[in-house]
Amino acid sequence: MTNNAPGSTGDSEEKVTTVIADDLEIQGIMKFKSSLMIKGVLEGEIISEGLLIVGPTAKVAAKITTKNLISHGEIQGDVTASDRVILKSTSAHNGNITTPNIVIESGSIFNGSCIMKREEPVQTPDAVFFTETMVKKETVSEEEITEETEMKKTEEQKTETVWSNEDEYSAPKSPKAELF
Repeated sequence: MTNNAPGSTGDSEEKVTTVIADDLEIQGIMKFKSSLMIKGVLEGEIISEGLLIVGPTAKVAAKITTKNLISHGEIQGDVTASDRVILKSTSAHNGNITTPNIVIESGSIFNGSCIMKREEPVQTPDAVFFTETMVKKETVSEEEITEETEMKKTEEQKTETVWSNEDEYSAPKSPKAELF
């Protein structure tokens, strides 16, 4: 059963394993693998392989590297999330965000730049073969380029503009019009 209360994100926030209470102030580097909710003050750096939740009463001044971030509070600093960032309507973020997926709710404050960057997929031998095949099909030989250039030159010669001496503003005469 999920909690549908305002500001809740459902199961992800219900599965938090560690909470930093709102009366705690911490300085330094925090590293964790599962999930953490910050309700107090944290200054420094956060490195996570899991979920970081910044609660509505939290004030975080840190460089953050995580898999997922859900923010209800204040963050000052750059965030890199390998999966997703969610800025809830009560959040205020001052800093840059790099993530492949971002949700910014109406009412949230975001001052910074966002780079939506996905990790590069690993190429398998089949993918390399496919790419090389596609490149070969699109490659044009020098002979084809030369033939195309010669055809364009011939067309240009056929449609060369002939101006009348009578009026400097007269329209150019096409070669076909002169033949009739």
